[in-house]
Amino acid sequence: MIKESDKIAIISGEDNITYNQLIQNVTSIAKFLPVADGGKCIIFSENRTEWIYTLFAVWQKRGIVVPVDATSTVSDLAYILNDCQPECLVTSAANLLTTQEAIKSSGVNTKVVSIEEYYSHYDSNVDTFAENYEPNLSAIALICYTSGTTGSPKGVMLSYENLFANIRAVSDEVPIFNASRRTMVLLPLHHILPLMGTAVAPILKGGGIAICPSLSAPDIMDTLCRGKIAIFVGVPRLWQTLYNGIKKKIDEKWITRQLFALCKKANNRTLSRLIFSSVRKKMGGHLDYCVSGGAALDREIGEGLRTLGLDVLEGYGMTETAPIIAFTRPGDIIPGCVGLPLPSVECKLVNGELCAKGPNVMVGYYKRPEETKAVIDNEGFIHTGDLARFDEAGRVYITGRSKEIIVLSNGKNVQPAEIEFQLEKYDTLVKEVAVTEKNDMLLAIIVPQNPSITEDELKTLVIQPYNKTVENYKKIMNIFIYNGDLPRTKLDKLQRFKLKDILNNNLNDTPDDNKQEENVSVSVKKELRIIMDYIEAEKKVSVKPTDHVETDLAFDSLDRVSLQGFIEQTFGMTINADTMSDYKDLQALADKIAEGHTRLEVEKIDWHKILTNDNDNGNSQTSNHRSNLLACQSNKPQTLQLPTASFTHVLYEKIFKAFFKTYNRMTIKGAENIPATGPFILAPNHQSYLDAPIAMAGVPDEQINDIYFYATEEHVQGRFLRFMANRHNIILMENRNLKNSILKLSKVLRAGKSIMIFPEGTRTHTGNLGTFKKTFAILSKELNVPIVPVRITGAYRMLKRGSRFIQPRHVQVEYLPAVMPNSSLTYDEITQIVKSRIQGEA
Repeated sequence: MIKESDKIAIISGEDNITYNQLIQNVTSIAKFLPVADGGKCIIFSENRTEWIYTLFAVWQKRGIVVPVDATSTVSDLAYILNDCQPECLVTSAANLLTTQEAIKSSGVNTKVVSIEEYYSHYDSNVDTFAENYEPNLSAIALICYTSGTTGSPKGVMLSYENLFANIRAVSDEVPIFNASRRTMVLLPLHHILPLMGTAVAPILKGGGIAICPSLSAPDIMDTLCRGKIAIFVGVPRLWQTLYNGIKKKIDEKWITRQLFALCKKANNRTLSRLIFSSVRKKMGGHLDYCVSGGAALDREIGEGLRTLGLDVLEGYGMTETAPIIAFTRPGDIIPGCVGLPLPSVECKLVNGELCAKGPNVMVGYYKRPEETKAVIDNEGFIHTGDLARFDEAGRVYITGRSKEIIVLSNGKNVQPAEIEFQLEKYDTLVKEVAVTEKNDMLLAIIVPQNPSITEDELKTLVIQPYNKTVENYKKIMNIFIYNGDLPRTKLDKLQRFKLKDILNNNLNDTPDDNKQEENVSVSVKKELRIIMDYIEAEKKVSVKPTDHVETDLAFDSLDRVSLQGFIEQTFGMTINADTMSDYKDLQALADKIAEGHTRLEVEKIDWHKILTNDNDNGNSQTSNHRSNLLACQSNKPQTLQLPTASFTHVLYEKIFKAFFKTYNRMTIKGAENIPATGPFILAPNHQSYLDAPIAMAGVPDEQINDIYFYATEEHVQGRFLRFMANRHNIILMENRNLKNSILKLSKVLRAGKSIMIFPEGTRTHTGNLGTFKKTFAILSKELNVPIVPVRITGAYRMLKRGSRFIQPRHVQVEYLPAVMPNSSLTYDEITQIVKSRIQGEA
């Protein structure tokens, strides 16, 4: 800290406190505070100058500061009191009642000091810091309680060395904080990011601070201007709000829209600052750096602010690293990238998770040695829980939060924050959104701008437009309107563990069918009721006329093909499976059927008729209705084209087999269970990207060319991969022609050839079996084809998801006794038998 200086250290309202006054006030308060060397002092107050005084006063007495959220409840404060047992607690008059009740509740005997008492203890004649005052770097300076995004807070013990490692990185090693740059205090100081980034670092480096009285836009703009702020630290939602407000004004005029597009294309900082100089001037005209931390800043917002000439430095870290692990350097700003690690920090990836080691890593969790060991390994690396990647220069890109990832039963990984950002773009209707999972479907909890908006309006104006822009697994299947504030930490992180409570306490899953059906027109009521009854029986869910097949009912490809077959058999007309999602809801689908159906005879879905129909274009009409149906056909029949096996197909399989046997010491068991003649279905579990060649390792060479593989389109992107697929017996599950995909499999089996289907549909995330889809069971039963369960072990450790290199782990492939289709078995029973055999239960 600058000593004996008349330079301004703190601006707060009309008060300008010099460094000399700051030091005198700190020393005066230190004499008054009942804190011993190594003792703990809680600071329980809103942001104010006395907060800063208390911080340095406790440190001057070599005590430990425990900052607590000023909005904490009695139970929150009592929890921390019990956990850390402080010698004293400093609070403001506004929090005195909460403090007294918390002390009574906890039973902890601690001295309470009111900030208002300070005024009677200031002494302008006190000595300042001794020149030889130097803290013990290994001593604990702070115990910061985590914000509780996943459960009970833990006390993070940070040493002076932890703090100084961060300050050195952003001042000496990379000159961001210096004596000529003042920083605004906006975020609550109990959190490590604003504490270090907007108080400790700027004061110690001589730039000083200006305390903003509130988070309101007028106060922020006034503080930016009066304080001549050079460094503005905020959280992503603040930058998002700022950017959206500016962008709306830009979009109002043609000329400003064109200028914005020009600057975006040019990507030149000087040009952007010239054209949009008014933006910087309105923010005081002295702003050098905007800093975003606390959560990931969406790439679009970062790029937009850069286009406006505002440099946004992203920091990444956690309370446990005091707080920085990596940050973007001035002149090397890449939106979506959190920059290079601190010079003193070593980073690595462990199964895709970012781990860090350096002098910034905490001492540990207070009184929780086992939990400390759980996050800091034997080599000293802290496991962040965040997924990341590095570029060639070593920059860090955060790709997701491992604990926040939603894993659906189809194996798809969903990053909820990505979807939330897209939905919050509809900001005239949506205030905020939280995406979670319910009944294996994505559900959006929406806080609307207007509490009177209806669920149907939000689905029509927000959800359906969004769903049309994303892959099936990212589509929102249901929504819940919540007229309240979503649970967040003070740095705006969503507390996802509390979302289930919102749903459990408020969500009513019981539809009022009678009320819904009052609006169903008489002309289509019968068609609608038939469709609803069919779906309820098949999906085992309650159905409403306003439900959408994807957004509400979560229909997968097989569900849509089944519904297509049911409509054809019941109503004598064709509605293609791949266009079903184009209908607004079941009511609209029923209206279409009412207009064009040629019969009305309820029949159970006949998969045998669908799979054995000789009409290659995928229509399963019977000859009795063919003349009527032709009028409904918009496309001419097309012959189903199957891929072929090139001369290299067998060669590739032999190469893979030789590699696995040599490198992975692969063993093959039960090859005698592979039928020598006739069609069959290979059904392996799915552990790695290389499971297909592994599962083929025991197949005789003469049968290899007669086995076809079923794969999703997303795994075969690009001309080259599609070229290879067409010459290596790969049948794609076409999202735009779902029925044809299944009919191709049927055609292969009916031609006496065989297929391989992974019942799980996607690779495992844990090594355990996932949910089995029943497509293979339907094919087996209706075409009377045996299923050979294939148990693959070791492949998960050989090549996990996210791994780039094949590990020399032992792999075994075992062909189990065939499951013969039985007319008395249901599809679900066949599916379960196969799964049980692979699990070793049968």
